[in-house]
Amino acid sequence: MNHFLLIMNKLCIKSAVILITAALFFCASVLASPSKNSEKDISTNNKKLEQVQISIQQQRDALNKRIDQKSSIEDSFKAAELKVAEIAIQLTQTTNSLRDLKDKIAKLKKEQSKLNKEKKVQQTLLASMVKNAYLSGKHDYTKLLLNQDDPAQLERLITYYKSVNEARVKQLEDIQRVLTRLDEIDKELANRQIDLLALKKHQNNEKQQLAISQKERKTALRNLNKNIKSNQDKLKQLHANQQQLTNAIDAAQNVIAVDPANLVGLYKLKKKLGWPTKGKIISRFGQRRNGALKWKGVMISASLGNRVNSVAEGIVLYADWLRGFGWVTVIDHGKGYMSLYGHNQALLKSAGDYVEPNEPIALVGQSGGQSDPGLYFEIRYKGKTVNPARWCR
Repeated sequence: MNHFLLIMNKLCIKSAVILITAALFFCASVLASPSKNSEKDISTNNKKLEQVQISIQQQRDALNKRIDQKSSIEDSFKAAELKVAEIAIQLTQTTNSLRDLKDKIAKLKKEQSKLNKEKKVQQTLLASMVKNAYLSGKHDYTKLLLNQDDPAQLERLITYYKSVNEARVKQLEDIQRVLTRLDEIDKELANRQIDLLALKKHQNNEKQQLAISQKERKTALRNLNKNIKSNQDKLKQLHANQQQLTNAIDAAQNVIAVDPANLVGLYKLKKKLGWPTKGKIISRFGQRRNGALKWKGVMISASLGNRVNSVAEGIVLYADWLRGFGWVTVIDHGKGYMSLYGHNQALLKSAGDYVEPNEPIALVGQSGGQSDPGLYFEIRYKGKTVNPARWCR
């Protein structure tokens, strides 16, 4: 943006200088021969000078209007991408909650099935006990007490019946426990099913809002691209974006303190790192991009909303929106190594967060002016970009 303003200001100044020089030359010629000009000629020339001044002011006004319009378009585009990111985060959280709820329901149903089987076994045992008690009912305690012929046998029978009764009580307690738990599960499942329906409805609403926001972003992108007409303009914009990225990383390093003792860098992980997302590389490191400008990383074509994972442990150095790169995350891995992830749909981590290898840090998107979803990925060593293909499997 600053580069664009500088160019436009230079053009305006040049135009103004030419017009003012012509006006001064015209005035000098008038003053050099006053005897040959009537008062009418002087009045006419003054009007022409006023017209020149008006023309200069009109050019300045037109330049300021174009600058304000471009700034407004860029702000609208950024706002559209911010809205997409917010809804995408909400949708991700809802989807995760939905998955957790389904897992809980599945566990409850599994426990319910197990308890139903246990209930059947206990009912069978209880029925058997009742049947045996009925069949042996003629040997009641009264008859046993009246039978004093064999005291030892009497003692054994009393002990036996006592054990049988204790087993019956325990069996009844067990089946009561199972029935109580089954009743609790039924109620919990009913509540969870209500929650499930509500979450699904919420998820559908978020999907609709996301579709609307993506449509608004597409319109904003189309308006933004109208301002970049020639390849020369695109090249200047790319250079300005690269410089802005470098400045943002430098500024972040002064704010986020990374303890090098806890981070070992990437040197020992060469050719061992996994790629940050699943997809196909469509632009390779060093490949010509525009004019003399080459790709400083790789562009990976991937599905919208796919997980973007950190390639190694580190500290999130930068996590924000940048012109030309969209939603960007930069991770400091220590020992001078960094990794950069751009054009995300939404960021899952904030500056200062610690991340582990393969931990989700963002969602694949098309922010920063991309027409198709994908991930821009860089690896840097001491500020200079290196070929990611030499580090990832």
